[in-house]
Order: sequence, then structure tokens, then C-alpha cells
Amino acid sequence: MACPQIGAALQYPTWTSRHHCLGRTVLNQDLWVKLKDKKTSLTDFTINDVVQSGVEVPSSRVGVYAGDEECYRLYSNFFEPIIKEYHGIDEIPSQVSNLNPRHLASVILNEKPIISTRCRVVRNLSGYGFPAGISRENRLEVESVLMTVLDDLEDDLGGKYYPYESLTSPEKDKLVMGGYLFQDNDKYQTAAGISQHWPEGRGIFYNKAKTFLVWVNEEDHLRIISMQKGADVQQVFDRLCRGINAINKALLKHAQTEFAFHKQYGYLSSCPTNLGTGMRASVHVTVPSSLSDVQLKNACRQLGLDVRGRHGETSEAKGGVYDLSNRQRLGRTEVELLQTLVDGINSLYNTSAHL
Repeated sequence: MACPQIGAALQYPTWTSRHHCLGRTVLNQDLWVKLKDKKTSLTDFTINDVVQSGVEVPSSRVGVYAGDEECYRLYSNFFEPIIKEYHGIDEIPSQVSNLNPRHLASVILNEKPIISTRCRVVRNLSGYGFPAGISRENRLEVESVLMTVLDDLEDDLGGKYYPYESLTSPEKDKLVMGGYLFQDNDKYQTAAGISQHWPEGRGIFYNKAKTFLVWVNEEDHLRIISMQKGADVQQVFDRLCRGINAINKALLKHAQTEFAFHKQYGYLSSCPTNLGTGMRASVHVTVPSSLSDVQLKNACRQLGLDVRGRHGETSEAKGGVYDLSNRQRLGRTEVELLQTLVDGINSLYNTSAHL
């Protein structure tokens, strides 16, 4: 993303009384003065670029995006308070990964309310700008690399890549409504510069059963997704783990690169909310009408869960169907986060205090 003030000195962002994002909370004028003359070596990303989405969209909750992996080092005095606040931690521990489905201690006991189960991770390629900062040429290069990588996948992971531009409007609508495809015109991403040259270089890969999918060059270079009907979290997680490992292996083979990683922040993402494992495990569930939105959200908050509508973070629940997921991504392993979801669902549907 090219800073709109190139050729002139940066100015302190114009915050108003309508801005309440974490970016505004942390970036006071004193900190901004310390950071304003810095820019990353890979994408020339400035601190003003980092907060641009939060400035342009006052309703932002976080309002910050990294333009490349160097942002997290260069602007660490800015990012660390945001990371701690969002993830609810006082200190940032070393990030440890566990992609072994056999380490799950239990599964969902009451399967009846569960419509579907989904696990996804976000990943970015080391050595390339992230979608908010990447050039057009490098975005196309990332797409080309990933097309080759995804072509290596076999058996139940094997499928076909579809450039976004190749899909008809009815095909896109059907995929979006089924929860398979990202939506375009996201105002937060557009403000961050992620939607530059849209839709060039973007696409979706999926297998025949649509149980394993990969989004290419949306908010991050990769969003790797495993999903299916029902409540079999172990099967969904197993497929995800195999997919992550296969893609990482193919990246080393074909491009001599790997996923961008930091020993404390974990897998590096465009938005700091996805740092750590980069994993969001979720279920679509039916909730009795006797339970209000407020009651559900309060109960889930105590269990470490987020509540959304079934079509994304800002969507509303319809027909009593909600999306419940782990809130934390950082400082715990993938298995621990999935176990949080399982334990939370079991508590919600088996404890009369909640329902």
C-alpha cells in the first residue's frame, strides 16, 4: 500500500470522537513521533499505513494491518500493546504448535444442535509483502507459486484452483452463501489497501467434496480451511493438519520458502487478531429461542468463545443459528484451542445453568 503522503512529511492520523479502535488507543502522538520516520524495507510500509484502515473506517474494533513481516519488528512498540489487549494476555510467550489430532482429549457430546464444523488457519509466505503492502507483480507471483503448490495435493486434499475472475456471478453467490468463498467489497480490507488491483491474483481452491479449501490472496496469502456437516471435530482437524503440512512441504519444494513465523507472535498474519496459531475453530449451532443474544454472548465469553452470525464477523444470527469459535489464537497450541471449543460447546449444551 502506497502511503497517501509520499513526497511529504507524514502527519499524525486524524482521529475523531467516533474512532474507538485499538489502533487509536495505542498510537498517541508521542509514540507516533518515535515511529513516523520508519518504513519497512520490503514494502515501504509506514506507521500511517498500518493504521490507515482504522482511520478511514471509524467503526473498526482493531483498525491495524501489517504490510509485511517486518512491521511486527519495526513497530513492535505499537503492536505489542494491541496484541496483549486483544488476546487477553499480560506477557507474550513463545508460540508452540501442535497439529496432532490424536491429542484431543474429548469430542462434542451432544451432536444434535451442531449443523457444521470448520477449522481454518491463515498463513503468509516469508519474503513477500502481505496483501496490504504487496505490489501487483508480487501478488501475481504469490498466486503462481500457490497454484503450483496446490497442484501437488493428493487424495482427499486434491482439487482444482479457480481464479476469482473466472467465476461467474451466480457461481460466486452460491459459494459465498455456502460459506465456501470470501465476500468482496470488505470495507476494512479496502481501507487497508488489501483490495488493490481487485480481483486480480485472487482465487479459491477446493476438493470435490468441498471439505478442504484454500483462499488465495484475500486478507492473507493463504486461508486454509477444513469443513464439513456435523460435529466430527477430530475428522475436520485431521484434514486441516494434513493440508497445512502438505502445503508447507510443497512450498519448500517448489519455492524454497515457508510460512512467515515469529518465535513469540507465531504465524504472522495481516491482522494481529490472527497471530499465534492463526487458527479459528468454529461450529454453526442452533440455539433455543429462549436464550437471548446477550445471555449467549455472556455465557460464551466465560468459556473463551466468540459469537458471530453464520456469515462472518459482522453478520447477524438468523433463524437461531450462530457461529461459535475460540477467541484466543496466541500463546496456546492448535489442539488446546480446539479443545476450548469442544469443552465450551459441551458446557453450553450439557449444563442447565447456561440453557
